[in-house]
Amino acid sequence: MTTNKFILSLFTLALLSCGSPTEKDVQEKTPAVKVKTMKVKTSTNNSFSFSGTISAEQMTTIKTRHAGFVNKIHVKVGDEVQKNQKLISIDNAELQAQLQQTLAGKQQAEKQLEIAQKDLKRYERLSASNSISEKELEQVQLMYQSSVSAFEQAKQSYNQVVAMMDYTEIKAPFSGVISNKMIQEGDMAMPGMPMLSLTSTGTLEVKSDLGESQITRVKPEQTVSIEIPSIGKTYKGKISEVSSSSEANGSRYFVKTVFNETPKDALSGMFAKVYTDEEVNNSENTLISVPRNVLVEKNGLRGVYVYGKSNTALLRYIKTGRKIGNNIEVLSGLSDEDKIIISAESKLYNGLNIKE
Repeated sequence: MTTNKFILSLFTLALLSCGSPTEKDVQEKTPAVKVKTMKVKTSTNNSFSFSGTISAEQMTTIKTRHAGFVNKIHVKVGDEVQKNQKLISIDNAELQAQLQQTLAGKQQAEKQLEIAQKDLKRYERLSASNSISEKELEQVQLMYQSSVSAFEQAKQSYNQVVAMMDYTEIKAPFSGVISNKMIQEGDMAMPGMPMLSLTSTGTLEVKSDLGESQITRVKPEQTVSIEIPSIGKTYKGKISEVSSSSEANGSRYFVKTVFNETPKDALSGMFAKVYTDEEVNNSENTLISVPRNVLVEKNGLRGVYVYGKSNTALLRYIKTGRKIGNNIEVLSGLSDEDKIIISAESKLYNGLNIKE
């Protein structure tokens, strides 16, 4: 009786064992999800970078040479202005009085010159007929030269006041945007005192100062990538100017980098990082990058799904570096042998059966 119970127990255990599929069996029976893959991008370039500040092609500080109270400021910070547009009006009542005075002096000197010129012509005719002495002609010639000098002096005085009047109606030297205002209506404007800052629109560039060890690694017309961290974008560009001397800049060399296309979201004064590629002949400097749109964020970590050897999806955590266009540099976690999954017909997870 006992023997029969033991045999029955073994038979039941065998049936239960056969009827409970393992996790591996379930996984093998799950239909494979179709995916698209790509090899990680690699290049044998050694990246050299330096920082700089985005600057407008034209920047100027608006000043005046005339002292006077500010009657009207016609613009505000952020306004776009056109070349020769009026920006500031400074009180010019005193100059107006000087202008009338010098104009009257100029007109009087001009009349005196006309009289002296007529007298000279008349005395020259008399001298030709020997009707006057040479001394009398010389005196008239001296009076004419004196009238010419007086007229030129009066004209110069008038022109100086007219020029000063231009400094009471301040106009934009070029088209751009008002980037700063350093004076208020009613303030006293003084010669050389900054009043407004004007920045040109459209063309932007990156200005940098490089040390001795860096300047040898850049050259004009060299292609670069320009990263602007504050807006999270990277643009293509080239180095347009490289200083050949540092004597006037405290052992620093000036470098200018221009954008291939104007970055619309960038503003003058923003920090920028310039990356330039140098060709090398060893594989130790291999650069690995992946498309940014395949990144997976989990618990503050970044990863990508790779095609596992057993035809399964595998989430591989990586350490990323700089942005390179639409790609991102991978500092660790991937090798050039890996295939990353760029799209799938369903949601990916670790261990998912996949096929290409």
